Amino acid sequence: MTQKGYVPDRIDRRLIALLLDNARATAFTLAEAIGRSATAVARRQRALEDAGIITGYAARLDLARLGCETTVHIKVTLESQRIDVLDAFETAIAASPSVVRCELMSGSYDYLVTVRARDLADFAHIHRDELSRLPGVTQMESGFVLREVVAPRLPLSLLE
Repeated sequence: MTQKGYVPDRIDRRLIALLLDNARATAFTLAEAIGRSATAVARRQRALEDAGIITGYAARLDLARLGCETTVHIKVTLESQRIDVLDAFETAIAASPSVVRCELMSGSYDYLVTVRARDLADFAHIHRDELSRLPGVTQMESGFVLREVVAPRLPLSLLE
């Protein structure tokens, strides 16, 4: 159930799976794959958007072809879990232009930050100019991605 009470059925879940594969698919193409009319599919898609299940459409980019070949995951530990420390860090990290993802974690460190850089030298600049200036940080541990094995995706079993 969603916040507006809309519960996707089997056809909605199929529509979501198709849109995850190709968000630019036309209503006609989607309708052929689902076995419904284009009007019915467009109506369902609009309902999923109105319910907040579909929140937007985005292009998938090959960041390496754009010159951002290095992905770095950084485990960040803060000086404390006080709300002012968390808020100051989150405000600063959100303004950091090289950060592509930041998640508050449970466990032995506080945040997992993902950075994209052109190369190792570029990451050194990012570390010096952006990451080392973050407030409240007591420790950072960086790990460099050698190869992506599974690209970000939604497990389709969650739609069942």
